[in-house]
Amino acid sequence: MIHSMTGFDLSEFDNLSWELRSVNHRYLELNFKLPEDCRHLEAALKTRAKAQLTRGKIDCTLRRTIATQSQLAVDQGLIQNLLNAIKGVEDESKRVMNINGLDLLKWPGVLTSELSRPVDEDILTHFDTALDRFCQTRAREGDATRLGILEKLTHLDATLTALKQATPDIIQRAQARLTNRFEALDLAADSERIHQEIVLLTSKADVGEEIERIDAHMTEVQRCLAEGGPVGRRLDFLMQELNREANTLSSKAIAVESTFGAVDMKVAIEQMREQIQNLE
Repeated sequence: MIHSMTGFDLSEFDNLSWELRSVNHRYLELNFKLPEDCRHLEAALKTRAKAQLTRGKIDCTLRRTIATQSQLAVDQGLIQNLLNAIKGVEDESKRVMNINGLDLLKWPGVLTSELSRPVDEDILTHFDTALDRFCQTRAREGDATRLGILEKLTHLDATLTALKQATPDIIQRAQARLTNRFEALDLAADSERIHQEIVLLTSKADVGEEIERIDAHMTEVQRCLAEGGPVGRRLDFLMQELNREANTLSSKAIAVESTFGAVDMKVAIEQMREQIQNLE
């Protein structure tokens, strides 16, 4: 199975929700946004995420479902400590500070709900469920990308086959043009010199090695897509190699059809490369 690096999932449970979203990234970067009293679970959550994810910038947000909270508790001791600290600042600065009760309630730890607070095991279990759903969305997107790459690969193979079949005729026409040019200019060149020029032209126009390497790279791309797993980096490398060979074909082109074929191949390779940027 091939996974995309982009994905989104919002999983809602009885008294909490997990939101997971990801974008492309060179490595795996995990960012957790948790309530203060759940920070101690971050290490365990990261371990679970790393077991299923290999690349991408992943944002994981845990939210409490306020509607299920039936009773709120205020930490009176913490409130008193805050008021004492504010009074100390007033005494030191000789200025009266206007205190808003709502601001005090927003202070971390002041307002809690003992009845609705999920236990640690529930948070971890629900995260596993959300993570599975998140990975499924990335797998579906990854499979769609795989099919798109295979479609471009089929087009690339057709272009390569046409170029392979046309190459002997292209070389033969070029040799005939060179021979006719010598004859038209009535150059005093012996048959050995003409033969050397034809050999030189044939060597320059021969793209057999490039075609073989492109064919081999395409076979490896197909193998990677069939094998699955985190193949994004390898496929990106193969696209670089394919593009290098297509550039060589373009530089060796001695006919319009071979030039257009090389350009067509480069366009298909670039389109595949853009799609591969989204894969793990």
